[in-house]
Amino acid sequence: MAHSRIFQITTEPVLPEDLITENDFYEHWFLQSVADYVSDESDRPADIEWLRERLINAADFDTDDSFSILPNGKEAYFSKAYEAFVYFRQKTMELGLSEFSSGEGFTTLVYTMGQTCNEEFGLYVVQGDSDDFEVVTLDEFIRFAEIGCRYYIGAILDYHY
Repeated sequence: MAHSRIFQITTEPVLPEDLITENDFYEHWFLQSVADYVSDESDRPADIEWLRERLINAADFDTDDSFSILPNGKEAYFSKAYEAFVYFRQKTMELGLSEFSSGEGFTTLVYTMGQTCNEEFGLYVVQGDSDDFEVVTLDEFIRFAEIGCRYYIGAILDYHY
């Protein structure tokens, strides 16, 4: 198993009392559905660098830990995933009825293709504050992010899967 991160991302700077913590996840679906546990322990500068690397050519970061999605940022972010998706789509089209009906390779192929669209065990984003928040994959966040909108990074949590 491994570790990844959850980034609290909002459209306004996050007040200290609104930062999410591991305690906010004790009764949340994310725990047990995706993660074994969530922890407040994080190396903020290293984790922000991790996010910057994932969003290279997709977002413009500022010195205050805020960023905005660039005009062609969504396409830049998803370009490699799209290539993989097209590859796996072709592979599924080549499956015969016997492979499809027996599950030999079919299940893994479809799962892997799905992961190219929405990485289940990658970086996650919390939208909202500690009282009311939604957890989505970074992929989902990018798909629905507003181009040019300034986004602020609040808390960063570690999760184990």
